[in-house]
Amino acid sequence: MSISVLHGTDRNAIMAAAKLKLGEDYEIFEADQITLADLDSIFFGQTLFGSGEKRRILLKDLNDNKDCFEKLPEYASTEHEVVVVTNGRLNKTFAYIKLVLSCKDIEAKEFTTVEERTRDKFENLEPFKQAFAGHSKIALKKLEALKDHSAGPMIIGTMGSQAAKLIGGNDNAKAIKAIKILAQADMMSKRSGLDMWVPVEWALLEIANL
Repeated sequence: MSISVLHGTDRNAIMAAAKLKLGEDYEIFEADQITLADLDSIFFGQTLFGSGEKRRILLKDLNDNKDCFEKLPEYASTEHEVVVVTNGRLNKTFAYIKLVLSCKDIEAKEFTTVEERTRDKFENLEPFKQAFAGHSKIALKKLEALKDHSAGPMIIGTMGSQAAKLIGGNDNAKAIKAIKILAQADMMSKRSGLDMWVPVEWALLEIANL
């Protein structure tokens, strides 16, 4: 794909991945120096050497420039190699962020530190634990706290893994039912146009009522 969005908090890993894609010689544009009027020339403009020359472009911290960042899907047909790096994590609850990350013609990859991945895994289990214990309100509250830095489908997978670990214990039948609910939620999450958190919330409520 011609546009790649590299986001997250591991800045060193992000920049290493960007340089791997772009090579050693590329153009750099800073977010605070870009306006909507510049986008056509950045994504569709030619090099000084004329037409046919493929440009390699790095857009730094573009998420700090909302007006330009949300236009990325409109430029996904660019023939140039464009890498967008972000300043920190993207808030996936914002509609324009979800629009960019869900664009099938844009490659998106998140980079987080080992410490954050460990913490995230622990936090992502909390909604399921509370729901499995029958505490629906607490489960939804725990889920709400995760929405600014997690993805619904990822949490469904985490909950499924946790439910699978419970099979064979005292909650065998309940765990099996929970897995079936999560499988349905996973199918729901693949429907286009559906808010990614709706299947997660539905699954938590269903599990809490088992």
